[in-house]
Amino acid sequence: MTNLARIYDNKAKTETNITTRKTYLLGVDELYVENGYNIREIDQTHVEEFRDAFIAGEHVPPLAVQVTEQGIKIIDGHHRYHGALLAKEAGYDIRLECKDFVGSEADRIAFMVTSSQGRALEPLERAAAYQRMSNQGMEPAEIAKKVKRSIADVEHHLQLLTSGDELIAMVKNKEVAATTAVALVREHGVKAGTVARTQLDKVKATGKKKLTKADAMPQFSAARARRLVELLCDAQKGEAEEGKGALLIDLSHIEEVMAIIAEYRSGIPAGASQPIVNADSQYDENMPLTRVGILEQSGIEVWACAAAMFGDKDIYAFQESRFAHTWAADSFENPAVVVVPAEILAKAQRLKQKKLENGELKAWVDAQYPDLDDAQVMEKFNRFSSVEIEARINTPMTMAEFIALVERTDRANWENFRMLRAAVAELAGQMTISDLGEPNLN
Repeated sequence: MTNLARIYDNKAKTETNITTRKTYLLGVDELYVENGYNIREIDQTHVEEFRDAFIAGEHVPPLAVQVTEQGIKIIDGHHRYHGALLAKEAGYDIRLECKDFVGSEADRIAFMVTSSQGRALEPLERAAAYQRMSNQGMEPAEIAKKVKRSIADVEHHLQLLTSGDELIAMVKNKEVAATTAVALVREHGVKAGTVARTQLDKVKATGKKKLTKADAMPQFSAARARRLVELLCDAQKGEAEEGKGALLIDLSHIEEVMAIIAEYRSGIPAGASQPIVNADSQYDENMPLTRVGILEQSGIEVWACAAAMFGDKDIYAFQESRFAHTWAADSFENPAVVVVPAEILAKAQRLKQKKLENGELKAWVDAQYPDLDDAQVMEKFNRFSSVEIEARINTPMTMAEFIALVERTDRANWENFRMLRAAVAELAGQMTISDLGEPNLN
């Protein structure tokens, strides 16, 4: 049996264009970590997964390193390095495959951001990485191109760093989502931290652990606002005294008017100028422009139209949102009012389907871990989602069939990505999709 090395050695005879890029095997003690260089905080669970991989003799991608005056510095692969240290402590002789990283400091930071081997970045970690690249003189558009994200994503994360220490601390503690923090900054400026703390204290008093956007920026019912106008439409101007005016209102309406006013006041956060009024069914100046707003107010199809046509962004321009709403209202699958290329129509269908499937998986994960907080549940979801993507590439199946397959595995495997992936792959290779029956709930 031949291999690539033999083909390469005989390339003159075979006329192949094959080339080689060298990697090197280094002892763990030959490498060092620069404090504060890694953009990711070390996740012990992720470290232990790599430890298990080293002990099991599984393939682990090479580390990217840079030779410096201090020695051989790790650029990418910090979790692999710490996993190797644990394997060594357990009595195993570990040598790490390494390769030289070639590029500028900005290139190195971008590589850490986009590395598929690292765990998913927390919003503040991503924001800090973007800031380091900005400090290298890069504009948001340049950063976006380098890390393969949208300009809006870069600007959003950079703005997160302007939230103030109090709000940033709440984001770090998983008490406030990064998107909510940025929305509060845009709404309240320097008062955002105070508003967030006040609203967080309120929701904690009700037993909640996290401040949602709905709690942070209460919305006043458009129906209630219209009702107030109806009650006041026959009001007459009364006599003014001591700098105050008066409205004469029918006695039968006073209690209801005051109740609506009290309801409005109760939803105004400290430091806020006024709450946001929900958009009516007729979208105008109140048309939702954010990804979250479009999904919550207008539905998956409108979001899919916007994402397919303009990319999945945190914030859309008014005309972009208007186009998506017009398309969906006309016909999601076959619009006639707006012109949509066939490939964009197909993309919208795929985005809608994936969103629905992710919702199905998220609901299942929620049911499996009822005692975990939102951040912990999302960590579990990301693990199952990663395995699902890989499994469905190799074996076509519906989301329901994938979930049934997971439920057949030993639940102990669910806490380790590599063990779960291997268990799912093994079962998928042993049976056809039609064989998936009642799940094993052990």
